[in-house]
Amino acid sequence: MGGIKNSTYLDVEKALSRRFSPQDGWRYEQKPVYGNVQPDYLLSRRVAGRTERVVVNFKMTSKVSPNAVNELQKICRELAANNINVDRAVLVVPAGADVHDVPAWIEVLEMDAWRIVSGRIIWSKNLKRNAVLQEQLAKRGLA
Repeated sequence: MGGIKNSTYLDVEKALSRRFSPQDGWRYEQKPVYGNVQPDYLLSRRVAGRTERVVVNFKMTSKVSPNAVNELQKICRELAANNINVDRAVLVVPAGADVHDVPAWIEVLEMDAWRIVSGRIIWSKNLKRNAVLQEQLAKRGLA
């Protein structure tokens, strides 16, 4: 199971690098611990004498729950209480996830490597395999 989790984090980092490129000075800290909170990532870079910070969490789910939003809010509040200013909050989700409950101040970033198909999370490379599976289930009356 560890290999799957590690490859998922690589997919998250690929999605993040399109928006927050290391070539633009962004540094990635995976699972840093700050007091009572531990975001999935804390991105930072120095620009014009100040440090920009972005808190990132990711959820492998077809619908983002209010709990996920509350968790990200809690992380931002706890960091602010520890004098760590946060400029943005980002939630990384599979492509096609239901994010209508996510407030506008949280940026949603979709991972192209993972997609929501018929309410299920599918690795994009398995889409063809999923089509065959759905066809087989339909033939059996299970779809």
